[in-house]
Amino acid sequence: MALKVILVLCLVFVGIESTLSRFNAEKLAAYDAKFKSLNNDTRIVGGAPVDISSYRYQGSLQNWHRHRCGVALISNIWVLTAAHCTKTYIYPLPKYALTVRFGSRFQQNEGFVYQVAEVIDHPQYDYDDIDYDISLLRLGRPVTFGNTIEPIPLPSRDQALVPGSTCTITGWGTLASGGVSPAGLQMVQVPLVSNENCEDYYSVFYGAGSITDRMMCAGFSEGGSDACQGDSGGPLVVDGQLIGIVSWGYYCAQPNAPGVYASVVYFRDWIQQHSGL
Repeated sequence: MALKVILVLCLVFVGIESTLSRFNAEKLAAYDAKFKSLNNDTRIVGGAPVDISSYRYQGSLQNWHRHRCGVALISNIWVLTAAHCTKTYIYPLPKYALTVRFGSRFQQNEGFVYQVAEVIDHPQYDYDDIDYDISLLRLGRPVTFGNTIEPIPLPSRDQALVPGSTCTITGWGTLASGGVSPAGLQMVQVPLVSNENCEDYYSVFYGAGSITDRMMCAGFSEGGSDACQGDSGGPLVVDGQLIGIVSWGYYCAQPNAPGVYASVVYFRDWIQQHSGL
C-alpha cells in the first residue's frame, strides 16, 4: 500500500522530465519509496461511510476538477491543507487549476465549488522530510454556512495533546489496497500517539529525527486503521477541534507505523499571522 503523501508523477509542466534529471537516481528512488504518488488509489483504511452533515468542515481539494487532497474549512474564506498538496515535488500547482468542493459527501458531484484565490505554503516546507507540511488556502468568495458546510474550531496555542485521545480522520477513497473506491466520505477513529513513541517507530525506517515538533502521530500499534493517499491535507480532529493535518506515513495502516500529521497547535501563530484567525 503506498504512502498517503500525494506527489503526482504525471506532472503537468512542459519539460518537467528533463528537470527531474537534476536529481540523482538514488535520491529519487528513496524519495519514491517514502512518498508514493496518488494516481487513483485514494483511501481511508478500516473506515466506515458517513454523511457530510456530521463532518461539515471536510472538503475536497481538486486539481483541474479531480480530487487531489482533503481540506478543512476554518472560516468562511480560509481553508487548511498540507503543503505537499499544492505542489508536484517542489513545483507549485497553478492556483487557477485549484478548486475546493464543500457540502457534499461525494468528491465529484453535489455541494458547492469554490475557486482558490491564494495559496500560502509554509515558507519552511521541506519536501525531503515533509516537514512544515501545512498550507493556507484563501477562497475567491465566502462560503455560505448551512446544514452541510461549517468551519471547524482551531485549538488554542497551549492546547494539551494527550496520548490515547480518540482522533477522527475523514476522507475519500478505497477501503483496501486495490479495492473499489466507495461513493462517499469515509471516517475512521484512531488513538493519539506521543511523539516520543512515534519517533521510536519511525527511527527504524528512516533514522533518528524523523518526527519533529511540527508533527504529531495517531494510529493503533497493530495497524489496521489509517489515513492514506488522497486523505492528505484532510483533518485530524479531537473533541471537535482541528489538531492535525494528514501528512505522511509508512505505507498505510501498517503495524508500528502510525499516521503522521502536521500539528495545528504548533502552527497556531503562523495561521493567525496569515489569516487573522
